[in-house]
Amino acid sequence: MNDTFNGLATELDSLGRIVQRIKARHVNTKAAKNRARSCVHLYFENARPLLSKLIGEDVTLTRLDNEMQELLRCTQRRALVADYRSLLKGAKEALSDLELKSLGRRNITPSRTAAEPHHDRILEMLRKICPSAAVSYEQALCDLSDTTRKSWRGTAVEFREALREVLDLLAPTEDVRRQPGFKLEPDADGPTMKQKAVFILKSRRPKDPQIKSFADALDVVEESIGKFVRSVYTRSSLAVHVPHSADEAKKIRNYVSLVLAELLEIKD
Repeated sequence: MNDTFNGLATELDSLGRIVQRIKARHVNTKAAKNRARSCVHLYFENARPLLSKLIGEDVTLTRLDNEMQELLRCTQRRALVADYRSLLKGAKEALSDLELKSLGRRNITPSRTAAEPHHDRILEMLRKICPSAAVSYEQALCDLSDTTRKSWRGTAVEFREALREVLDLLAPTEDVRRQPGFKLEPDADGPTMKQKAVFILKSRRPKDPQIKSFADALDVVEESIGKFVRSVYTRSSLAVHVPHSADEAKKIRNYVSLVLAELLEIKD
């Protein structure tokens, strides 16, 4: 994790030196803008997922997100050198604060309050067949036991990732595409979670009338998670609706656990 902080700090410092050397009032050079874009992409593609895993969806992480997003917007217009400098200063301050917070959490093993046996059975099965899905599912369960959390977006995403990875494992994309009569959903570039789930169930019990009801449950899961993740991107949701968001995250846990139990053939 030290490499994550050091790597991002080095990129920000390097970009800062480039901007510092610009004598014009605006940043107009293609090389400087491309370096800024590269720094932003490095953050969102590599550093941020690791920081989120370590610290959770923290307000300081949100601040760093905002600074980096605004930095990218600067590359898309004729922005002042002073704007770049201000954003880089804010990003480095946020990164420094995150590193300090990480020191207090690095040696702490996440613990969960007493989980329902149903969730433990799901987790046990996930560890056997798809360890990466097990990590996401357990992290989300741990999140729900943390009463100090300010954002639940990461929790919802962890549940979704656990479900997605199981579906990808049990219903490989090419196998789903090859089934007779398969058609892509509008605006989709591959099989949806619902299509993969139906493929799995039909391979087990092709004439079961319950399959349609289960497929409809997948729609509920995707819709609920999608709406929830989008809603908490707004500052008002983060600041005002924390208790409500916790309840929504628990509903998502219940939806996803119901679907996983069916896919993994776990019975009460």
